[in-house]
Amino acid sequence: MLLASQAGSADVAESIVATAAAYDLPDVAVTVTADAITVSVPRGVPGAPVTAMWLVRSRSLDYSRLDQATRLAQRIVDDRPDLDQVEAELVELSRGGHPYPRWVATVALGVMASGLSLLLGGGALVALVAGVTTALIDRVGRWLNSRRFPLLFQHTVGAGLATAVTIGLDATGRLPAGTAPSLVVAANLAVLLSGLALVGTIQDAITGFHLTALSRGVGILMSSIGLLVGVTLAVRAGVRLDVQVAVGPDVPISLPSVPTRVAAGAVAGVAAAVAGYAPMRAAVAAGIAGAGGSLLYLAALYGRFGPVAASFLAALAIGLAGAVGARRLRVPALVIATAGIFPLVPGLSLYRGFVGLVNGQPAEGLSYLIEAGGTGLALGGGVVLGPLLIPSIRRELRQLRPYRRLVHRRHNQQREQSRRMPNLAGVGSTESPIESTQPLPPVPRDPEPPD
Repeated sequence: MLLASQAGSADVAESIVATAAAYDLPDVAVTVTADAITVSVPRGVPGAPVTAMWLVRSRSLDYSRLDQATRLAQRIVDDRPDLDQVEAELVELSRGGHPYPRWVATVALGVMASGLSLLLGGGALVALVAGVTTALIDRVGRWLNSRRFPLLFQHTVGAGLATAVTIGLDATGRLPAGTAPSLVVAANLAVLLSGLALVGTIQDAITGFHLTALSRGVGILMSSIGLLVGVTLAVRAGVRLDVQVAVGPDVPISLPSVPTRVAAGAVAGVAAAVAGYAPMRAAVAAGIAGAGGSLLYLAALYGRFGPVAASFLAALAIGLAGAVGARRLRVPALVIATAGIFPLVPGLSLYRGFVGLVNGQPAEGLSYLIEAGGTGLALGGGVVLGPLLIPSIRRELRQLRPYRRLVHRRHNQQREQSRRMPNLAGVGSTESPIESTQPLPPVPRDPEPPD
């Protein structure tokens, strides 16, 4: 369930090791690939171990199921419930539906696009058109998915619809002068990319699961090719109708516009979490992360850091805040991080690169595509690095006397724990929110993550 919900392979493997150790199986060997999990348990006698394999036939961004699965894993580690009870809960969890109706997710996707267009500097009319277009694309995509169309073709149709709607409104003069219609397409492209496992892909690459990272990366590449094909078809159709497609310049960042853009980032973060069926407490946290990340991103751009560096700084802050907030709110940090970085997805750079390639400007188009790729890597790397820095930060804080007294007092109030759950997929850690001065025993695992 964790793997099907876009969790990273390292988090999946560590969760399996921790839950197995809770039932006195400390020496399990776990192999996680893009769509399969293999677990081998030594039998204690000479001969081959007992081995089982599970296949993940489909993946979707389902924050509610991710939350419930990590909570169950945490409870197993803490309380070691009866296995029959755990199996019954797993069956019920696998059969459970979404906490919200499907139309709520569609509306949330539209709000995501509206918020992103406002964050990029668009007006109310652009935000409205982006929201309605995204809702239409989602319904068409659902229809195609019910007919078992691959995601590549769904993204081709979605990108084509977004570009065609924008070209049509621009050609018929329905948009007022000075309106930036390209922001509609940029917002829609960002929404189409939001369901891809960017954070999980970067996490797999960093933690040593290179084969799985490569597999996920190929999926992202194929979806991006689908977007390119859709934009190309729509732009070529516009040229045939004597409609020239051009992407407007960036809307400059002015101090009066910052509150509106930060609020738009918060709305986009909340909507991204709701569209992934996240619990409301996680959606609120994602909104706070989206607002903070947007503010830091705009400040970095204003300080001329560049979009890639600005995205990395904002994502790093979101990763740190998500790791800390997940412990307090008892929600998966992956929910806060993934939804929080959505306002920073480089939809506009991607669209500019596509249009440059279509209009015969390969150098300009490739430069924008490289910028979009670098921004994506910066977002994923920043989110993954944030939780990894938490132990180092706490070690430095423990050198301060007031903090050491607080640690000692909190440690005496909490029971001892022996297992640590993952940082991104898990609800935090079985350790107390403020670490003990004594290190926790390590979780038994292979010297290198198997892939």
